[in-house]
Amino acid sequence: MATLVCGFFVALTWLGAIFIRPILRVLIRSQGDINGVLGNLVSIYGIFYGILMGLLAVAAYQNKVDVEQAITTEGIALFAYFRNISAYPEEARRLLQESARDYTRFVINNEWPQMQQGELAKGGLPLINRMQEQLTKFQPKGAGEFILHQESTQQFYKFLEMRALRLLSAKSGIPGIMWYVVMLGALVSIFLIWLFNMSLVAHLILGGLMSFFVGSMISLIIVLDRPLRGEYGIDPENFRILLN
Repeated sequence: MATLVCGFFVALTWLGAIFIRPILRVLIRSQGDINGVLGNLVSIYGIFYGILMGLLAVAAYQNKVDVEQAITTEGIALFAYFRNISAYPEEARRLLQESARDYTRFVINNEWPQMQQGELAKGGLPLINRMQEQLTKFQPKGAGEFILHQESTQQFYKFLEMRALRLLSAKSGIPGIMWYVVMLGALVSIFLIWLFNMSLVAHLILGGLMSFFVGSMISLIIVLDRPLRGEYGIDPENFRILLN
């Protein structure tokens, strides 16, 4: 993906430098010191576009950190729930623990591949309903079991809350209107490069470097903006450890 994005911007810059730049030079040839005028314009423009790209990169990174935190918290809550029900009577404990294992396997083998494709994971609700039904059916006897059951219930609903946040994260991301602005800014940057009065070789080298960096920044934001998607997305390692 990064190769395609960077290659697209570099190729666009080079093609424009070869075919469009001569036309632009004819249109602005009457302007004296065009490089000085463009230099001032690029300095001002670069501040705004650079701030935008930097803020988007930070926002996308923070989104990935939040998703990782939600996944970790979900795993911790599920682990605490599993440890609590380990102290239940034998019959209730066996059913509750097996349901928790089934859910963890489902997350690893079914939900995660769906989220990596950018889809809203489906099919986990029956397992959740089974866990909830088994938990609510248990009738504690004595103060000790009541406190333990209360804590188990609290951890169960905390784990459900973090699960919902993880599932919604598969679809969350930077709004489309901001991507339009980013792409428009990249095209304006390339257009300004075409206007400079330089040799063709200088255009190819300097314009190519700038376009490559812009493409790299956009690729970085795309990867961070979809923390669960693709080969470099967050993997279900926490749940594999939890299952073991």
